[in-house]
Amino acid sequence: MAKKPPLSHFSPVFANKAWADSDGYISYFSCLRSETVKKSEKGRKQWGRQRGLYSWSVEHALDKELENKAGPIYEKLLSFKEINSEDRIVWAQFLLSQLVRTPTFIKYEKFIRSALSIIDTPAHDRVGCRDCVDLNFVVNRDWCLLLAHKDDYFVRTDNPVLQTGFIEKPETCLFYPLSPRLCFVACSMQEGWNASTHIPNETCGHELVKGAAHMVNFYLAKTAEESLIISPNHDGVIAERMFSDMLGVYPQPPFSLHTLRCDKLDEAYKSIQMIMSKADGLVYPSWDSSELEPYYQTMSDESVA
Repeated sequence: MAKKPPLSHFSPVFANKAWADSDGYISYFSCLRSETVKKSEKGRKQWGRQRGLYSWSVEHALDKELENKAGPIYEKLLSFKEINSEDRIVWAQFLLSQLVRTPTFIKYEKFIRSALSIIDTPAHDRVGCRDCVDLNFVVNRDWCLLLAHKDDYFVRTDNPVLQTGFIEKPETCLFYPLSPRLCFVACSMQEGWNASTHIPNETCGHELVKGAAHMVNFYLAKTAEESLIISPNHDGVIAERMFSDMLGVYPQPPFSLHTLRCDKLDEAYKSIQMIMSKADGLVYPSWDSSELEPYYQTMSDESVA
């Protein structure tokens, strides 16, 4: 009997567990049958996976070569512990891997590979290469941790990293919730930033004002594919209204499918917009992340309220 394809964990269990209580999570999801957003309870290991996204070899490599290293770094960040230069490289590798292992990205990737008749296989499929120069665009950004107001929270979506633009752009930033209370940000940088030589500041923290985390949640929900998880303690009227209206309205653009040239920025955005529109059979508007970027490490709390 042929071996079943793996239940590919595009969002690893260790990164989701902070949203669960003893029973599990609350998941909001797009119901194809009713064409509405519904919610249900999900067990601790029943979300963030899809059968056959990638091969067993990739699933095992993600586990052994990346997640086993990234897990302890995740815990350090949750504990507000400064991480060393080696940890920064692994964490950047983990974030960029999270971007390209989702159902959303793989759908767009398959579409463009078919359209261009690309048949070769990447050497570091989904795991990423720790020597790749793209890591510098995360490693050598300033980093910060956003602490939600005591009455607020962050959610985790099936596109867990929110990237606001092409990674080569200084203005771009990456948001990645670590828990319902804490969100990691690889920050925007000033014009003239050199990703190869910049020495980043120590990771700083911002305690957000009431309501500020919901701006991040708004974009996280908007850039989801079809589902998210929320802690049962945080579910309520605000969540139901926001996620029912916004879930999956504009899935995370697959920026890494395009190599950016500074003199071709407008063309690059139009290219990504075209890939998404044709793959989904929709007409997406121009991508706009102006409410989120630039996001500098030294921004005041009020600027994200």
